[in-house]
Amino acid sequence: MRPRSFTDEELLDTARRCFLEHGPSVSTDLIAQELGVSQAALFKRFRTKKELMVRSLLPHNPPWVAEIERGPDARPVLEQLRELAAKIDSFMIEQMPCFAVLSAAGAHPAKVLKWDKETWPGMRPHLALVGWFTQLAAAGRIVAPSPPALAMAFSSSLQVPHFMRHTLGDAAPELGADYRERIVEMFWRGIEPRG
Repeated sequence: MRPRSFTDEELLDTARRCFLEHGPSVSTDLIAQELGVSQAALFKRFRTKKELMVRSLLPHNPPWVAEIERGPDARPVLEQLRELAAKIDSFMIEQMPCFAVLSAAGAHPAKVLKWDKETWPGMRPHLALVGWFTQLAAAGRIVAPSPPALAMAFSSSLQVPHFMRHTLGDAAPELGADYRERIVEMFWRGIEPRG
């Protein structure tokens, strides 16, 4: 009987589901069973369980990255900022359980995967956001002396509350249900063209 063929994506999706359901101690045997393959087949693709865990739980390129790589559209910038903020916020909500499992496992993704500045998965989203703000500034639709600083500040302001809730639990400051809208408005006031 021939061994079942499977894609890396099938493996990562199955591993992700297993790690989220059972935590970092889930056995690779269970992951293999769920996928319908042998445990040895997993280790032909990924050298260690930790590498499989990190690759399956780390964010892959979220859909909003490809959208902003296409550049801003003709709609009002404030409307697009609100939409982008909502997408980043939803992505963070989806990713926090993954970060929790990695944290519980004591996994350090940069060490496991030997990242550098070029291979860090957050680089593409960051550069896409920098490019998006750069295009808006070049068209005179925003004022942005430093699109890289603007991109970092905007995305960080949306990510940090999720990490605070994750690390501090009930001790995290209460930011209110309208936090995202207030952040977008604040950024817009700072970058909207004058006159």
